Amino acid sequence: MIKMKARASRTSLAMSFAIPLLMAALPAQAAQSYQTDYRISLYGLSIAKASFSTKVTDGSYRVTGTLASSGLASLFDDTDGKLDVSGQFANSGPVPNSYVVKYRHGNRNKSTSITFANGNVTNTTNVPPIRKKKNWVELSTADLLSVADPISGVMVSADSPDHVCGKTLHLYDGQTRVDLKLSPSGKAQPFATKGFKGNAITCSAKFVPIAGYQSGRKAIEYLKNSSQISLTFASLGDSAIYSPVLAKVGTQIGTVTVYATRFEKVQ
Repeated sequence: MIKMKARASRTSLAMSFAIPLLMAALPAQAAQSYQTDYRISLYGLSIAKASFSTKVTDGSYRVTGTLASSGLASLFDDTDGKLDVSGQFANSGPVPNSYVVKYRHGNRNKSTSITFANGNVTNTTNVPPIRKKKNWVELSTADLLSVADPISGVMVSADSPDHVCGKTLHLYDGQTRVDLKLSPSGKAQPFATKGFKGNAITCSAKFVPIAGYQSGRKAIEYLKNSSQISLTFASLGDSAIYSPVLAKVGTQIGTVTVYATRFEKVQ
């Protein structure tokens, strides 16, 4: 039982990295809605499920979603939460206005709220406050410029699938600033799931921690130096915005897989 609890604790860290990859949203001329559902698994066993509803109107977007641990993980690491993100589409891609996530981890309620202006972070509130440990890498003002929340930040603006993997994603989750440096990993391949059938492009990703983390922490060092990470992106319709339909993240305890079980326009 002790080993199982330790494994569940490490799984939480893996989930915390995988969760930011979970969404899809598309710009449109008229109001449109999309539904995306994801399954997160480890060793083929489900550890979490997520569902996102995206509404796009007049160049702005809003994403609401839920996430909950599932399967064996829910016995040892009970987590569920709700998320609300808003922003607008610019020529360079999505630009967030706000990011709010509220969740319960075990018996504790937690929340993170971020506000943005022109792509820069203007305020962050964490409840409870972040506990900074030894060797903490502090955030600087420059670290919070030209960044996006973990939801808006994984919507990649590109003219075609072949142009997706040359991007670097600058992400901030309310505590940690990371870059995901994408690089090509082959040509576009067919991908199908509920509501979608078309081509998807897979990129390799390099995890680069910038600030807001404990230097030397084994899990972070593994993601930085040893993890094999891949993200597969797809676009619905003629949109120039690509979002993840599959992600694989190597961790110390195995590969966490995030798979889109639904990627569908509903209105």
